[in-house]
Amino acid sequence: MEPTVQKTLHPTQEFGPCLREILKEKQVSASELARMMNYKSRNSIFRILCGKGGHGARQTFYERLMQEDPLRLSDEQRERLGQALEISRVGLKAYLDNQAMHELLMGGKPRTAQQTVRVDAAYLYPQDPDFCKATESLTRAQRVCLTILGCCDRAIFDALRERIFRRDVRCDVQIVHLIYTGPEEIVRNIAAIQPLLYCDFYNAYCIEPGLFSRERERLYRGNCIYAHVQDEQGDWYDRQLLLIDKGVFVPTHRMAAAEHNPIKALLDQDLARMTPLKAPSGGGMAVGDYLAYTEGCRKLEQNRAIYTIKLDVPVSFVPADILVSCVSDGLLEKEVLEDMERIHRQRFENFLTKKKVNHTIFSREAMERFAQTGRQSDHFFALRSYTPGERVRILQNLREQEARNPYFHVHFFTDDFEPPASEMALYEGVGTLMAKPYTNYDLAGDHAETIIAQEEFCVSFRAFFLHDLLERHVLSREATLAVLDELIETAKNA
Repeated sequence: MEPTVQKTLHPTQEFGPCLREILKEKQVSASELARMMNYKSRNSIFRILCGKGGHGARQTFYERLMQEDPLRLSDEQRERLGQALEISRVGLKAYLDNQAMHELLMGGKPRTAQQTVRVDAAYLYPQDPDFCKATESLTRAQRVCLTILGCCDRAIFDALRERIFRRDVRCDVQIVHLIYTGPEEIVRNIAAIQPLLYCDFYNAYCIEPGLFSRERERLYRGNCIYAHVQDEQGDWYDRQLLLIDKGVFVPTHRMAAAEHNPIKALLDQDLARMTPLKAPSGGGMAVGDYLAYTEGCRKLEQNRAIYTIKLDVPVSFVPADILVSCVSDGLLEKEVLEDMERIHRQRFENFLTKKKVNHTIFSREAMERFAQTGRQSDHFFALRSYTPGERVRILQNLREQEARNPYFHVHFFTDDFEPPASEMALYEGVGTLMAKPYTNYDLAGDHAETIIAQEEFCVSFRAFFLHDLLERHVLSREATLAVLDELIETAKNA
């Protein structure tokens, strides 16, 4: 039996046209609505229907309409109006980019209020018989070289990760993915590839608008997965999956010359002209070398404007003397400890003295856990828990900086905002770092992060941070200071 697809409306309307459509559905005129809401003049309603006036007037009207509910709106109509109000506030492109950013932040899960934004085909690809058969055969191969053109649908990448990149799959995998990075698509494309974004074997390249002719650009946006595979017996074959519709792949199969990958041979020359989507994280860290990683972080932070979404206190906000005193006995040599203190002192002082803005948004729930336990969500494996006194000092410093430093700002998500499943930070002039939370920074383990250097993505993230998160989803400054005071008391009494 085929799965049921629930068709949903894609939000494209601004507030006025959306309201006009709902009035038509309810068979209510603008004049009748004005009378229902006790407006002295129906012109106020007509101005809103025609898109005139500022956002404040639309917001006030919307809040009255939701509270008084003269139209007896359904949940679906309420959601449509809420989406339309936000589209009128920021524009359609920014609205769609912001929804994709929320999806990135939540690890792929759409926000509850926005689940009808698009048709979710996540169930389709695992059940598509051709996709299932093709991907399952790859799990038994010795080597797999995937070249992906387009195919920026998260359901595809969820299915690829689920089927091919499991712990019991031992094949050698390499992926080259060519992604169109025009401003109208880049954020949603990156949200789609998140399941593989942190993997070392996944390498994405940007097809910037105008880089190639229209004909060649259409080739690279052709929505195709090409696999060059060495099977269990050592024989090579090529398999192509052509995405012809949402959830529908058409496969081809042919034997291939040993190790000769014709698609890669054709692309190599063009790849030299493309920019890698991911930049080396941590300033080119040496894997397993924490000091090299930390020095890379210092260079990344040095005298830059930074916009960070993080669960709780980052290690760079901890005074160096506290950090060094927390290192468990015998885990680090004296010379390493001295270098660690020097680097962290520079990082800490940079945040206090730089004349560039620094915004950090915390989860209140995670910060309360830190105040109670002295452990960060990304607590470094070589550190003991912070003592109550150390926690108090760390939190007091955050409060003092928020109160007095015009460049240093901390914020808390509102209680109705679900804690993020990803951590993101824009380092202006470099890129946007994305990292999995709850790491212990064992760089040889499952720690994962990457930097998206693509300029349009960074521009969109900054706009999302400033005009969506800071304007709509964080506590006021007065409430922030009050929360910091509460956290300090919690740490004192822990």
